[in-house]
Amino acid sequence: MKISSMLRKTRKKVTGEETGFTLVELLTVMILSLIMMAGMVGLLTMTFDSFSNGKSIQSISDAARRALPVMDRQMKMLLRINDTECLPYQDDTVAGEWHGISFYADVDNTAVNADVDNPTNADKVKFYLDGTNLKQETTTPGANPTVTTATLCSYVDEVDFYYFTAGVAPGNDTPPSNPYPGTALNSTAGSIQVVIKLSKGKFTRTYSQNTFLRILSRG
Repeated sequence: MKISSMLRKTRKKVTGEETGFTLVELLTVMILSLIMMAGMVGLLTMTFDSFSNGKSIQSISDAARRALPVMDRQMKMLLRINDTECLPYQDDTVAGEWHGISFYADVDNTAVNADVDNPTNADKVKFYLDGTNLKQETTTPGANPTVTTATLCSYVDEVDFYYFTAGVAPGNDTPPSNPYPGTALNSTAGSIQVVIKLSKGKFTRTYSQNTFLRILSRG
């Protein structure tokens, strides 16, 4: 039945010229109404899903943008990599892959007499994964050290550290195939690549950053 015909019948019904609708007409109106409602619900669902997906991707991207520059700035200033404290973070299944780092660095430029020969005069910094949170633990120097812990970012599935000898650039593959495979990190590392894998909802993104160490000759 055409819509125009149904509208005429409706007008006649209102003006008293039509006694009623047939069952077929009522069913047709109900079916058309259901189709229109389904289309509207589908459109609203797509709109909300698109908004939610955009928020998830934005949250992941913002988390990486906050964490990586902080790590880069502090690792550039390291005076010593604590090989023994890094050992618990070593991945025995993937050569050259570590899941945390411990080092000394004058992160706020306030340490007195801190250098490669006296690294403990600077702050001791650890980056590690705690559940889905990337953490930074900072221990101040001195006889009465203060330990503070901060969350750099959330939504983290995995954080990996790869060490490269001086003059060796990280490979383009992920993970890189050419990191330093040993455990003498302090005396060997010239650069560090950090790879963070983040997930929220159905979205997963991987971000990486290369940090070239300013001090290559470390005691």
